[in-house]
Amino acid sequence: MSDHIDKESTPPATESEGNTPLLSASPAPKKVQEYRLKDIQWRDTRTGTRRNVKIVTQNENGPCPLIALTNVLTLSTNFTIPSKRTTTDEELLGLLANHLLLRTEPPSAPAEEGSVPAEHDVNAVLSLLPTLSKGLDVDLQFSHIYDFAVTPAFMLFRAFGVDLVHGWVVDPESHVAGILMEECRNSYDAAVEFIFAADELSGGQVVGGGVGRELSETQNRTVARAIELNEWMNSNATQLTDCGLHSLGTMLPEGHLCVLFRNNHFSTLYRRGTGELYLLCTDDVVAGDERIVWETLSDVRQNGARFLDSMFRPIGRETTEDYVCESSGASEQIDEDYALALRLHEEERGKGLQVRQMDRMPPGMDAGGLYGVPVVTREGEGRLAKAIYRSESDENFSRRMTDAFLPHEAAAAKQKKKTSNADRCIIC
Repeated sequence: MSDHIDKESTPPATESEGNTPLLSASPAPKKVQEYRLKDIQWRDTRTGTRRNVKIVTQNENGPCPLIALTNVLTLSTNFTIPSKRTTTDEELLGLLANHLLLRTEPPSAPAEEGSVPAEHDVNAVLSLLPTLSKGLDVDLQFSHIYDFAVTPAFMLFRAFGVDLVHGWVVDPESHVAGILMEECRNSYDAAVEFIFAADELSGGQVVGGGVGRELSETQNRTVARAIELNEWMNSNATQLTDCGLHSLGTMLPEGHLCVLFRNNHFSTLYRRGTGELYLLCTDDVVAGDERIVWETLSDVRQNGARFLDSMFRPIGRETTEDYVCESSGASEQIDEDYALALRLHEEERGKGLQVRQMDRMPPGMDAGGLYGVPVVTREGEGRLAKAIYRSESDENFSRRMTDAFLPHEAAAAKQKKKTSNADRCIIC
């Protein structure tokens, strides 16, 4: 049976004739993502007063930038989530859009750099907000905690006046710092490309599993540098170094809330005092438990992390307004056992999320991990294929944001793509 239809012999369908099209043109209904809300007590960093607020918890791996941004604004501004048990991605995006419009100053009012977005920037952000629920692609730079490539994702946080930080900072006195600067422009994306290019050049000597091949003296030096860089990245696979942790505890202002990018995840980070760093617990497994609100960030592998309540009291302690007293030993042991069980549950849940993430990987990527991202195999789409997979929607998001915020960079990137890749980390 042929699918061909003669257009000349077939009269067009019209509503007056009551004809119904064979295929419906209406798109499939969009799946609304729902998140549980959690009530916590919070001492406002602006006024010092205590108030009840609702934070958003996370039940999937994708919407962490949306949730982290929303929670930072909830705790640090007059941004308010309606009082109910759950919310949706559509509702949150609408609230964010309204908040952004309220931040916009009249065109005649001069604004300090970075204080509020310009009118055309607001329009661009409003049109792109829906992509927040799908995840963002950022390229961190290893020099300091505020250093990210100026990408659309970075500009999105800036439009809301929220700092995006990371702790994957290289020790400036180390030998690896020189490799990152000279070979990779301090860029994470470029570092991954450099390692994979060297691995292919050497026949698999960098990442491992290859038999190797004969190389020139210059090529051997390049491969050796890639091996050293690969070892450093593997040893800091949590995307947090001691240098970065120290910088977060000292460079962030006291009482500051921001979004932390770590382990390919966006979290709400609070610096309470000198060296006191806390992560907001947003896993929906603790949405109904008011005892679990914050988690200490005190070492790069979170081996010494403790769960705290909304008043920053460790589990196992009772307090009044004026003093803290130790609870009974039996009660404290029960709470410590509860915290351990919760951590194990989170670890198991994290493994499940990772498996689901791997199931969506494109051909050419296996389930092995490299610095928290999938490994590109020899059957990948090119010798410099990135280890980070971005969906088509994310690509469109990045392209549209670049065109909106960085027109000069967008034009330069298009011209660069037409000519050559000479400035990338390609090993000859």
